[in-house]
Amino acid sequence: MHLKKLVVAAVFGLAGLAAFAGTCTVTHISLVETDGTHDTFGGQIDNGSGVDILNHNFLVSFLDANNNLVETKTVPGCLRSLQDGTSDFFSATSTELSSGTNVGLARLAFDSAFKVGGVADGDVSLSAIVVSRSSETLSITGTIKNNDSDTLVDPAVCIVVRDGDDNVLITGKDTSIADLDEDETDTFSVAITVPDDETADTVDVWVDGLDGSSTDAPIAPASDLNNAVSECVATSTATKTPTNTPTATGTIVPTDTPAATNTATNTPAATNTPVATNTPC
Repeated sequence: MHLKKLVVAAVFGLAGLAAFAGTCTVTHISLVETDGTHDTFGGQIDNGSGVDILNHNFLVSFLDANNNLVETKTVPGCLRSLQDGTSDFFSATSTELSSGTNVGLARLAFDSAFKVGGVADGDVSLSAIVVSRSSETLSITGTIKNNDSDTLVDPAVCIVVRDGDDNVLITGKDTSIADLDEDETDTFSVAITVPDDETADTVDVWVDGLDGSSTDAPIAPASDLNNAVSECVATSTATKTPTNTPTATGTIVPTDTPAATNTATNTPAATNTPVATNTPC
């Protein structure tokens, strides 16, 4: 059984950059044991800085019960952009045993990947999203469509798994989708390891990509939010195959008497044979 651990997260602004009037705040955090051995720290960052951000990474730190630094990891944002007034999402899984990681901290990483700038116009949509969980595997499938006249280059689907309190448990991505011309569609599929209890409650699906014009800037992401997680259980369906074959035999046997003997044999052979069929998830 999964046990949610106590989480303490630091909230970092952009105080190190004088050009930023506001802050970026880390919210909706969680620290959970997702694979039975290691903790995953997830959350979202809300950009209230007044500045549009494109490329960005997250610096995630794991601490022990005594607030000693155990491990630091740098992970990319789930989306390609973090414009002013929008949010992005992250998760990082520690390589240390969960018994030694009790606190998670996160902030934007001001490294060489950090870049400011605006997004390009685009029009992409999501449909036919299906979310199902079988034990510790969460499967998310769906379809994306490019409705814009410009080609959508390198489309990417971002998956954000939330618990019942709207905290981010873990994120995932599908970057294997081919470029999409106008009105072209493609499917996506993401499998994520989650706790094997009811912690994974809803899934947000986001999609972005690069504008196919000369700018090659990312487009503003589109989303389909609050998709419920359904439990995937193999079911057994019994199919009854009745066989009821009455065989009537009427044999007229003439004799020397005025009456005939009519001997009828009715042999019902009824057999109900249930055939179990397992329906895969």
